[in-house]
Amino acid sequence: MKMAGIDVHKKVLMVVVVDTSALQEKPARRRFVTLPSELQRFRIWLQEQGVEEAVMESTAQYWRSVWLELEPHMRLHLAQAFSNIGFLQTQTSSIR
Repeated sequence: MKMAGIDVHKKVLMVVVVDTSALQEKPARRRFVTLPSELQRFRIWLQEQGVEEAVMESTAQYWRSVWLELEPHMRLHLAQAFSNIGFLQTQTSSIR
């Protein structure tokens, strides 16, 4: 199975595709900008690579347009980092 890891930024996507059945192969790496026409080109490239599942990491709302482009075509996962210290402090204090 081929999977993609996508690091979503405001203006750029950093992507790596790995074949989980052949981990010795060198992963495919690409960079795409986040313009709508480029997102379509990005999706087509993932499909050409045979990607069935993708994980996106984003600390802001930038992942949404990527998700909407890919969702009809593959299984998706979203991993959002907790980068806001204030948010973490609020959550910790509310747990006590």
